[in-house]
Amino acid sequence: MSRTTRWLIGLAAAAVLGVFVFPLWRVTLEAPQYPEGIGMLILVDGVTGVKEHDLDNINGLNHYIGMQRIEPDAIPELRYMPWIAGLIVLSGLYVAWRGARGLCIGWSIAVLATLGAGVYDFWRWEYDYGHQLNPDAAIRIPGLTYQPPLFGSKQILNFVAHSYPAIGGWMLIGAGTVIGLVLLSLLLSRRAVGARVITPRSSALTAASAVVVLCALSGCTPAAPRALIAGTDECAQCRMMISDLRFGGEVVTSTGRVQVFDAVECMSAYVAGADSASIASLWVTDFEHPGQWIPAPRAVFVVGATTGSPMGRAVLALAPGTPDSVAIARFGGRVADWNVMLRDARHTLVARDDTHGVGG
Repeated sequence: MSRTTRWLIGLAAAAVLGVFVFPLWRVTLEAPQYPEGIGMLILVDGVTGVKEHDLDNINGLNHYIGMQRIEPDAIPELRYMPWIAGLIVLSGLYVAWRGARGLCIGWSIAVLATLGAGVYDFWRWEYDYGHQLNPDAAIRIPGLTYQPPLFGSKQILNFVAHSYPAIGGWMLIGAGTVIGLVLLSLLLSRRAVGARVITPRSSALTAASAVVVLCALSGCTPAAPRALIAGTDECAQCRMMISDLRFGGEVVTSTGRVQVFDAVECMSAYVAGADSASIASLWVTDFEHPGQWIPAPRAVFVVGATTGSPMGRAVLALAPGTPDSVAIARFGGRVADWNVMLRDARHTLVARDDTHGVGG
């Protein structure tokens, strides 16, 4: 490669370092009650308010319309984005130092694919927050969702939502533009398409790198639950503090986000009103071994158990294979599987909507 091309690649890679200093994205809300606006900044490893209490105010507003709380610790992308950015910087500087055309083409394709996957993952994150709403929210308008714009402005109820890149985001856009122009020039070059330049080995390495990064950014994270924290975690459905770990449940979304619940009743109600495509896995706590998780579709449920439960229906989950006779003898009630729990939750939602005049 020419010296100019190598300098451009090195500068583009170095520009990615900006994400460790400046925010990536800024989302703000304007409304009559907030004349100065409230907003949040998305960092490479966290989410914070534009002003001190902005994030708390946004979560408070979200609660009334049924949106999930924005909890940075529950967003898996924030844990591995710094590592991906660091890898892009180091590998880009190495490519600029080596100056090999085939290596540069492979690196450029992988980086552009990574940036594209990052934008798509951000859109999915917004979609998840804007569509997975609590059906028991104080403000509930059938058919209305609250997904903010990916880029630009949008009217949402009496708010105007603005979503634009921050300084770190513009630095990434600039770096991606430079990398794209360099890639285009190399592909158009007669020397760049020679078989002696792009070898099978470099092509395989490029494809492998792109697949790994794309999987990481597009949500190919392990669909596993996390430990519940009594006295800290809040149920995503009823908003009660989780106090008894024997009845808990978790939903892992397709984006890797974990939603926690204080009872099977709350979890089944949440799933009944959610888009099935947004759910990666479902888990319930083993009543007899709190802290151990059971895939909900495999668990044995007891409804109306003598032990009671946080939400009153006295539903508990037992290990797969527990005989019905044993479950009833020990806990009373009746035995059900996950399909029954989900069916009952859907019937409850339909009955409630009919009562409020919004059902079919």
